[in-house]
Amino acid sequence: MRRLALIAALALTGCASQPVQPPKVVEVVVEKLVPVPAPLTEPCRRPQKQNNTVAEAVRLANERDAALVECSGRMAKIRSLGP
Repeated sequence: MRRLALIAALALTGCASQPVQPPKVVEVVVEKLVPVPAPLTEPCRRPQKQNNTVAEAVRLANERDAALVECSGRMAKIRSLGP
């Protein structure tokens, strides 16, 4: 009986002699792929020629410039979604 009490006393004092360490905070970086919104992935407009006049050439140049500006703006928005 004394041996059992002695073993129990040694076991209890052994646990109490070790310092308790608080838990450590572990930070984990999780990468998540997010789909690009559909309106940003639409094909760029490409205005077509309708006839062979000087006025049509001017209209076509202006429309193509506007389409290029709009498409470049969408590509910039896509690039801004990155890390």
